[in-house]
Amino acid sequence: MIAAESDRDDQPLLLLDDPVSAAQDAWVVLIVDDEPAIHEVTTLVLSGLQFRGRRLRFLNAYDGEQARRLLGQRNDIAVILLDVVMESDDAGLRLVRYIREEAHNGLVRIILRTGQAGQAPERQVVAEYDINDYKEKTELTAQKLSTAVISALRGYVALTDLATLNQQLEAKVAQRTQELQRANARLQHSLTALEQGERAGRRVQFKLLPPANWSFAGYQFSHWLMPSEFMSGDFVDYFVIDERRAGFYIADVSGHGVASAFVTVYLKRFVATAMEARRQGQASAIEDPALLLTQLNAELLREKVGKHIAIFYAVLDTTTHKLTYANAGATPFPLWADGFGTCFLDAPSTPAGLFDASAYVNETVAVPAPWRLLLCSDGVLEVLPETSNDARCERLREALQVDTADLGRIREALQIASNSPRPDDLTLMMIGRDPPP
Repeated sequence: MIAAESDRDDQPLLLLDDPVSAAQDAWVVLIVDDEPAIHEVTTLVLSGLQFRGRRLRFLNAYDGEQARRLLGQRNDIAVILLDVVMESDDAGLRLVRYIREEAHNGLVRIILRTGQAGQAPERQVVAEYDINDYKEKTELTAQKLSTAVISALRGYVALTDLATLNQQLEAKVAQRTQELQRANARLQHSLTALEQGERAGRRVQFKLLPPANWSFAGYQFSHWLMPSEFMSGDFVDYFVIDERRAGFYIADVSGHGVASAFVTVYLKRFVATAMEARRQGQASAIEDPALLLTQLNAELLREKVGKHIAIFYAVLDTTTHKLTYANAGATPFPLWADGFGTCFLDAPSTPAGLFDASAYVNETVAVPAPWRLLLCSDGVLEVLPETSNDARCERLREALQVDTADLGRIREALQIASNSPRPDDLTLMMIGRDPPP
């Protein structure tokens, strides 16, 4: 027995009905009433009651203040049998407000018992206060009291089970959130590292490109390249073969991004190897566009690179002013401009790296003065507003004039800015010859 700290020293605050009901697994029932006899009768009636194999353990409070202290000390009270009129006419009702609105205890089941129904009419109380049952003491038999308590315990179990489930779910959600946050942090780290790697790869790839503007033996070479991502699947190059000849190509690797960019490095090495073989006096296809593309096709298939390359390769003889070229699926076809107008160098074929049986053919044409040759990747056509490929090619034809000074004029005519949306890599290359002054 634990005595109450109040003026009623002869009235216990806490009564344990017997050793069994005082066990840790007993249901805790708080009786709040200012009449000691009510406590005794209630304890007597309910002392043998069990629910789910557990007996009841009783706590006793004789006014609202004692009840508040007990509720502040314990969190295992399942049911409160609460009188309305105690130290004041509405002491019980004010305790209900405290439990639900100040202590925020929505689990405990409250059975309101009143001996003065007129002080707290049932309809009004049930509507305005968060209670779970309303009983008049005059009609509350032992059976009805037992039934009310069992019903309240059943509701308490349902709520505590739900609260436990919610806590478990919240814990799982919190754990999963932490896992996702850690995974996201790892992903962000990986993406940052990947972006840094791509930026480094972009710098390396762009260092492999020739100068943006280059002159050789009276011919002017220029290019402009804008990747759709950090790295480009498009590539261009122009280079000296010997004192009178230069080679150049424009290539578009299938796809775009890092994987395609790696293949452009592969292509650069392939051409450089052919050039080195020539310098060493070995057999080399660097002077024969069709043979070079045939060898490239065979090597791509043998190495199982998994990418194909649309490439136009040409050799320009600055002494005879003749251009020998071969095409491996590059579109649109190169656009030729001279004093008689413009035309496309039609050369239908298949990209290198697709078919064993692909065959490439050399074509040789004389280069007049003045003269311009414009090459571009298919990404350039994709950003033009025209809806048909023929209309886009016509727009390209209109943009090139035999006296076009630089690629800036071409881009201006096509309305292609550096910040234009890019579904694919954009590449332009122009070779020009002007008559001697």
